[in-house]
Amino acid sequence: MIQVAHAAKRVRNSQLRRFYLRVKARKGGKIAIVALARKILAIIYHILANREPYVEEDFEKSPRLKTPRYVNGLSLEDMAEILRSSGYLVSPLSD
Repeated sequence: MIQVAHAAKRVRNSQLRRFYLRVKARKGGKIAIVALARKILAIIYHILANREPYVEEDFEKSPRLKTPRYVNGLSLEDMAEILRSSGYLVSPLSD
């Protein structure tokens, strides 16, 4: 659970991170990690006991960047052509 807490404290704009930072300011880092691990364990218990999904309010996942159009000087079309010439079946991208 401590490893999970360490991972959870790194997620930006999450309630768990805000909780960790709030406790860390008062009690210190080690105690804050244990408190965060306990909080996550309580959330897991609640989810399993009530059979409901976990939805964190006020948390928006940042959109991923689109794949780059050029890698190592080759365009996507050039890469697809190399794969086709090697015998692979390549389908067009959908944006």
